[in-house]
Amino acid sequence: MSIDERAIVEAVSGLGFAANEEGLIPAFGLYLTRHFSDYYNRISYAFLHDYIRQAPELGEDARELLQEAGRVCAFNTFGGIMTSVEWDAVVRPMIETREDWVRGMVAVVNALGWGRWSVHALQGGERLVVRIADSYEATGFLRDYPGSDEPRCFLATGGVAGLMNLVYQGDVTARPVFSEEYYVEVFRDARSFRAHETLCIARGDACCEIVAERGGD
Repeated sequence: MSIDERAIVEAVSGLGFAANEEGLIPAFGLYLTRHFSDYYNRISYAFLHDYIRQAPELGEDARELLQEAGRVCAFNTFGGIMTSVEWDAVVRPMIETREDWVRGMVAVVNALGWGRWSVHALQGGERLVVRIADSYEATGFLRDYPGSDEPRCFLATGGVAGLMNLVYQGDVTARPVFSEEYYVEVFRDARSFRAHETLCIARGDACCEIVAERGGD
């Protein structure tokens, strides 16, 4: 493989993400923020539990909304990173194939503190399997709840689908404008990628595993 993950993690970690006077972190052509992971977790899981408690039939809708947040995050954050000057300087010189865009982005993720992502399987423009050690969503859930009978990594699930949509359904390599119209075009197509979590630490599995596959024809 042409992607040197260690070099990417070291380079991104050394960028020095410092907030400006407004508390925002300008990096990768974006404005990032730094939050405690439990801040996100507690809001998300309280939202989900409130939906289920008040109207159990809306539980699936709540899960879908949390995954949609992950898809939108991937569209803007991953899209911004993969079209940034930092990406061009650090990652792009290593890229030889379209699959390297996926592997390169996963390496960048591993410098951001979201858990340890790894590409377990990647089948061109059809399927991606990502495994995550120490997912902050799953480990955070277990700190506040006794356990779960279902997967809990909603943001990561949406993010994995979003990554595949950016690389294969859309074409991030062409540096598109990340507008709302482009999001609808790429993510709402019948052939766009959807993802589901097959393993999750929150329900007792050894790691979290997310599988992204194309929708129906």
